[in-house]
Amino acid sequence: LSPTDRIILELLRENSRRSLTEMAAILGLSRPTVRHHIEKLQREGVIRRFTVDIDAPQTDLPTGVRAMFDVRLRRNVCGIVYSSIQNWDELVSCWSVSGSVDMRVLVEAADQSIVERLRDRLARHPEVASLTTTMILKTWCERISGIQEKAPQDYVIKRKGETV
Repeated sequence: LSPTDRIILELLRENSRRSLTEMAAILGLSRPTVRHHIEKLQREGVIRRFTVDIDAPQTDLPTGVRAMFDVRLRRNVCGIVYSSIQNWDELVSCWSVSGSVDMRVLVEAADQSIVERLRDRLARHPEVASLTTTMILKTWCERISGIQEKAPQDYVIKRKGETV
């Protein structure tokens, strides 16, 4: 299951009568995209009926890997960096934080090689001064807040009239 699929399942667990419009607003996606995810979950048998009867795996062992990237920036431009990663399928959460780092990014991928590829892409961003990776070994608790912000349009880096 993708991070988006998991959030949709959690939203439906909370309220199986929640509208596509409401879920799309929470997720920052279009209604057709949310509908596509729900129909896929139905086809795959994850959602069997809309009392939201979820077919759990036989084991509770997680699949895939999660990593946290702590990012120090050359200048205070979190929005610019976020705009360059906001469409990653593996992106779970992204925060601007106080302290010794400027941003914290949580990703979830099928395997470690994908995490490494994402790390390399982020480290090559021109605004990134340094990056530290922490692999998540075990999740003890995770609550979904539904809070999501979009990067302002002027934060998108443009070269020769194209969005990068």
